Amino acid sequence: MSLRDRAERSAARVSGRGGAVFEVTDLDEIEAALEQATKKAVSRLVIAGGDGTLQGTVSWLARNLARDRLPELIVLSAGRTNYVAGDIGSRRHFPDTLETILCADPASLHPVERATLELRHPSLGQQHGFFMAGATVDEIIRYVHRWQASRDNWWRRRHAASTLGVLSLGARWAARQHHFELPELDVECDTLGRMSGACRFLLLTTLTHAGSPVDPYAERGTGALRLTAVRHRAHRLPLRISRLVRGAFSPPMDRAHGYLSGRCNAARVGNLARITLDGQEFDLDPAAPLEVRPGPTFRFLRP
Repeated sequence: MSLRDRAERSAARVSGRGGAVFEVTDLDEIEAALEQATKKAVSRLVIAGGDGTLQGTVSWLARNLARDRLPELIVLSAGRTNYVAGDIGSRRHFPDTLETILCADPASLHPVERATLELRHPSLGQQHGFFMAGATVDEIIRYVHRWQASRDNWWRRRHAASTLGVLSLGARWAARQHHFELPELDVECDTLGRMSGACRFLLLTTLTHAGSPVDPYAERGTGALRLTAVRHRAHRLPLRISRLVRGAFSPPMDRAHGYLSGRCNAARVGNLARITLDGQEFDLDPAAPLEVRPGPTFRFLRP
């Protein structure tokens, strides 16, 4: 969105089709725009931004609107990370996708429904999103954010910036210039059981990852939430990373051997100090557990 005059051209195109345009740069502006936009009934909301913009939007909508008043969402891939847009199927060239949506017959747009994660904790109140990371994955995301912000150049504003940031961290780790923190977590799920100890990975999502080579969740249990937690010394973890990433869990990759993964309806995580939710960073008081359950379901439209 920051490249060339894309923001101005996009705003003019939407305004020309009768839409109201709100330009936002942070959470306060997102919430102020939504409060103004929803004073009257809104049937459709187009979000041109990254995962963090979407997270702030759905959290405000879930907290402030009744479920029967939630607008249909169209999320356009206009940020550095567009994980949710990729899962929904709208992660295509941003200007072309916007033009298609503006000119399309509404009946030709395909609906896709996704439930949100609803997070409750004294440090953050109530937040909603689609992908939560803790332990090593949270640390990687935070490092990439700092790496992107350390210099303002063309590469660090592109979609490839996240990949380049991860490669930078990998190089530092290989050179023994970075050591990952391994929090002592207590993870409990209603259908999967409980696991405690130093954790290397903690992931929660409601996304399907259909067709993606990365889908690190076992097909076990039932429920709208998908969770994976892996202890630091999980049995044969270095040899099973490929299976973990693909979600191809073998029978020995179970709770007794340090792998807790599958579907559930509710999760509780104790002693958790930091998370990222759709790329938004939150610091928590580890004395209180984080409660996670399915939140409102949003209806997305894609070409």
